[in-house]
Amino acid sequence: MASPRPMLVRLLLLLLVLVAFGSSGVALASQRTDKHAEYGFSLEVPTSFEARPVPAEMPGLLAVYAPKDAPKDRRSPVTHALWRITLGSGGRSTADLAVRRWMLDVLQPTRMESVRSVRRRYGRDPIRYEGATLNPEGEEESLFVHAWVGDEDVIVFVGQCETGLLRRESRAFDRTAMSFRFFSEAETEASRQKWTRHYLRTSLPHRDERIEIASAAVDGWSIRDTEHSMILFHGPSDSPVLAQIAKNLVAVRRRFAEDFPPDRPIDALSVVRVCRDRGEYLTYGGNPNTVGYFHPRVQELVLYDARTDASDPMPDDHPTMRTLYHEACHQFLHHTASSMSPHSWYDEGSSEFYAGAVFQSGAVCDIEGLADREAFLRQREVRPRLPKLEALLSMTQEQFYADANVNYSMGYALIRFLRTAEAARIRPEWRSLPKRYFETLRTRWRREAESLALSGLSGAGYEQAVNRSRGAALDAALENVDLEELEAEFLEWLRQGGSNHQ
Repeated sequence: MASPRPMLVRLLLLLLVLVAFGSSGVALASQRTDKHAEYGFSLEVPTSFEARPVPAEMPGLLAVYAPKDAPKDRRSPVTHALWRITLGSGGRSTADLAVRRWMLDVLQPTRMESVRSVRRRYGRDPIRYEGATLNPEGEEESLFVHAWVGDEDVIVFVGQCETGLLRRESRAFDRTAMSFRFFSEAETEASRQKWTRHYLRTSLPHRDERIEIASAAVDGWSIRDTEHSMILFHGPSDSPVLAQIAKNLVAVRRRFAEDFPPDRPIDALSVVRVCRDRGEYLTYGGNPNTVGYFHPRVQELVLYDARTDASDPMPDDHPTMRTLYHEACHQFLHHTASSMSPHSWYDEGSSEFYAGAVFQSGAVCDIEGLADREAFLRQREVRPRLPKLEALLSMTQEQFYADANVNYSMGYALIRFLRTAEAARIRPEWRSLPKRYFETLRTRWRREAESLALSGLSGAGYEQAVNRSRGAALDAALENVDLEELEAEFLEWLRQGGSNHQ
């Protein structure tokens, strides 16, 4: 007769397996509780996940979580996101329609099905959907949506993952969605009090805005303030890269103020966000073909640390730093021109020009030419694609981006020629062309904006005002300029080596 002891051991082992694994056969990860007191709830998220920054251009998005070990070179394959939908005067009776409209607008599902929900909790009614959507690369991803409906708003949990990961992640989605605990009233966060005390001790401008941004920063992000900027950096506060970014940003901004002198004080805070790696940047919403971008509507400059080894130094001409100078120029022009964007040849050309900034003793001591841009334009197969100067100067943004490599390089080279070439130095009407353009654009746009404010703003009226402002700026820039002569000298300068032939 067999001893009962081995049988008992096997039963205990089986019990441990059943406890460790759910009915789906997927291991249940440990979770932690995260409190979102400003919105009146807490929830549990997997301990293997970390909070990610919330893109400023996404109203209603409260928080984003992604795995700590998510790939560094692509968007996270799994995300947990929290959203808030404000209900109108109809309250709860409009919630189901509001959630469905919100899903169509924000999630843009390829398919969505209502599934059996759960019981009411904390006075909130549940709504649950499952389906799929397409990611920015056009690949299908699975969606899990669970909404908690209140009298005035709906808090929505969205789990999104690559389709092949759904079986593994669905249990975690469900656990997080069911873990919500709603407070009777929102609690004051200690972090807000801390940042309020911090900024009240400083003389920095835009203190209220800085407090809001700092209070919303997620764990692992450091903050560095300058007079005009607020830098959010995913890394330690004593990182030499953060210190270098702050120092160079101050220096290049000082150079912008010299070359584009504001005619009135700039009352705007420049926010700069530096993601830890490309994967985090893409998850935040960055374009896979870029290292950074400036979002004019929310006035935020976003880039990522493009070093392959985080222990390597970051020289001033590293792609991340070059991108910082380029996008910071967009940001400065936006602020000093009262939010008016110049023609693309001027906007992108000027920004790319300053990507060549060289620093010494805390100041921009030179602007190097971008040899790769100029060499590209001299290639035999590229030369037939070069637009006529007249066409380049009047291109819309859509036309400019239609052949971006050529037109970016042409815009840069033209600005470089007008600001540095000997042929332009001896021709005042050429040398002052960029200044005439920008100052006229700024002055005309302000008049147009005042007129729009008095007559009532409309989409068509706005576009017409923008076109009139840009047209007036271009006319002023080309006054007394023989465009054919300028084009001939510019192309000859380029043919002979551009920046290397002054």
